Amino acid sequence: MKFTKMQGTGNDFIVVDQRDRQFNLSKLLIRKLADRYFGIGFDQLLILEKSDSHNADFKYRIFNSDGGEVEQCGNGARCFYKYIKNYGLSNNSTIKVETQSGITLLSENSEGMVKVDMGLPDIRKAINMHGVNYDHVAIGNPHAVINLADNNISEENFPDVALDIQSSWKDGINVGFMSIIDKNSIQLKVFERGSGFTMACGSGASAAAAVAISKNNLTSPISVHMDGGVLQIDWDMKSTITLSGPAEISFEGEVNLNTYA
Repeated sequence: MKFTKMQGTGNDFIVVDQRDRQFNLSKLLIRKLADRYFGIGFDQLLILEKSDSHNADFKYRIFNSDGGEVEQCGNGARCFYKYIKNYGLSNNSTIKVETQSGITLLSENSEGMVKVDMGLPDIRKAINMHGVNYDHVAIGNPHAVINLADNNISEENFPDVALDIQSSWKDGINVGFMSIIDKNSIQLKVFERGSGFTMACGSGASAAAAVAISKNNLTSPISVHMDGGVLQIDWDMKSTITLSGPAEISFEGEVNLNTYA
């Protein structure tokens, strides 16, 4: 199986083209391939497929490193755009892609930053769980955004808090720990369902920025500082939210799937 290893602000992926050949990757096989010591190593797997929709140019599916399929991935979407352009699969300046969360529009600006239309964020409700306050935000993926200014949580306890919150949701939830830097920027760490802490999370950055803008009076565009770099979020609280950031190909390779059987 041929694959392309990519990364967007340190959030890393492999992209596999299944338009003409099905590899039938099971959950167990995905977990083995994702292992950073015994496999290729990645946060998420992106599978390119043909789209049956007249409104989309391509379709792709997203699997976390534990083999579970998820609805959306902002950093993955940027990498997917670069993949399409690198291999000459489309000449369109804006690419429409189908995911489980719907049709997503991808484009690139003059500085080489890929922009993703993430849709309208749905800030559903504030929740208190075991003394931890967070906002539930749906933006393709479900997110719990914790404003650290409202909670006394040390960084060493982030994993326990995240796992506790995730366990309360049937299909899991991504948990973001947000600190406000100034009126235009925030610091964020995201514990993703099925992957744990990642270097960056595009939908998580979008969710946190939406909370910062709507509830903490920050001004768009918002710079979201994550371990892997900085993402930019634009939102006027009326139209859809957009995510912009870099995406790069790291290397190409082939893997013999029989060795993982």
